[in-house]
Amino acid sequence: MDGEDLLASSAFLPLPFRVLSLVGLGIVCWTTNLHFLHLLGIDTSSVLESRTDKIPLSTPPSPPTPGGNRLRTRHPVHPPPSHSPYAPLYRLLFYYNAWLLTCYALYNLSVKGDMQKMDQARVIITLAAAGVVAGLFCPFNILAKRERDIFLHAVRRCIFGTYHQPVYFCDVILADIFTSFAKVLGDLWVSAYMLLPGGSLMMSNLDIHGWSEWAIPALISLPYAVRFKQCLAEYYYSKGTNTRSLWNALKYASSFPVIFLSAMQKQVIADVTASKGADVALKTTWHGEHHIFRFWLISVAISTLYSFWWDITNDWGMDLLRTQSLPSTPLPPQPIRLPPSRIPTPGPELPVSSPLLEVHPHHHPSSPQGRSSFRSYPYGLRSQLVYRPPAVYYAAIALNLILRFTWSMRLSPHMHTFAELETGVFVVEACELLRRWLWVFFRVEWEAIKKGLAPDVMLGGPGEMEMSERLTSSS
Repeated sequence: MDGEDLLASSAFLPLPFRVLSLVGLGIVCWTTNLHFLHLLGIDTSSVLESRTDKIPLSTPPSPPTPGGNRLRTRHPVHPPPSHSPYAPLYRLLFYYNAWLLTCYALYNLSVKGDMQKMDQARVIITLAAAGVVAGLFCPFNILAKRERDIFLHAVRRCIFGTYHQPVYFCDVILADIFTSFAKVLGDLWVSAYMLLPGGSLMMSNLDIHGWSEWAIPALISLPYAVRFKQCLAEYYYSKGTNTRSLWNALKYASSFPVIFLSAMQKQVIADVTASKGADVALKTTWHGEHHIFRFWLISVAISTLYSFWWDITNDWGMDLLRTQSLPSTPLPPQPIRLPPSRIPTPGPELPVSSPLLEVHPHHHPSSPQGRSSFRSYPYGLRSQLVYRPPAVYYAAIALNLILRFTWSMRLSPHMHTFAELETGVFVVEACELLRRWLWVFFRVEWEAIKKGLAPDVMLGGPGEMEMSERLTSSS
């Protein structure tokens, strides 16, 4: 892609509009997350610990157990609330897209394909960004004010929460979503430079020098720092019993070398330019002969593989990458209705919570105590699956691995050094938001199962499914 093609691409969709478009995509992803989970019968307000009418903000979640996990008691699964949590978000999404498309249409009418008029139309882009900020902080009861207030309160808890306060699951999800917006935060800083007096829509992060150039990696690392702090807060709040949070904190800490070693790639480019010339330095993406580049590449591999393992094993509760020495999180017993002819009706001497009336479907072949007489669940998954068929889980695992590696490479600020990749970075940023959208489904599903709030859980093993169906149909 030559310089004229690059300018034409920037004129068609300038960086500030790309940032606003990714914000809109993020709203779409979260709204559809809530919608589909609601259709599946998952009460997201209870799972996320965000229902203010049931769980006040001042009420902490269940205290951690010595094993590092919150107490998980089996709660009755209620039908989804009549008030859909996603309806106001759809209205907000409509207003957001209407505003953004209107401003974008005005921008195109002003530029008319003439790259020389791009900077003259900056006022339209500035107006679009100002309208979004004003809508977010609008004090009037419009534009889904309740949802905006919940969002702003959650952001405040994430950033300013102390180690003496519990970490709500909704805050964990929000901070994880923000890690997918990490590169967008760096683009936001460059966009601000473009729109400020003296800036230009044709500039890039290469035109930012001094202390400001370190603001980009600092902003990119901010979401990871927030999650790192949350993990330490969970460990502190558990009084040192939740050691799993320390391993989770290590996952987010592994992102810092990737980000800041990438910020040092300008030195790599300078050294390669001095030895091989500018053409080789700017057109070649592989500089394995430089030690900074090698350290960056190693940090990318470590961070990506560790994050992928944590996603599958801990965030989704799968057994695919679990070692025999690492036991899985125990699941609450799943009550099923048994036929009256096969088991006596429980009386005072036999409470309803008796083990005779409960099934513990989570078996591990490696554990003698966990051996099951039924066929095992699908390989690498778990015994309780809400989504069907099981092939959905395998596809999600594969996509997560591919997109994690791609995202880790593009997480690096120096990727904008190669102007040809500018459009590709935008596509990868959008793909990362879609990966996070997919991740939320399985993360919330696993949390609902652990809390005993998953509806119509399908036992993973075919034999277990047949027995469960047989028992329930005969009752």
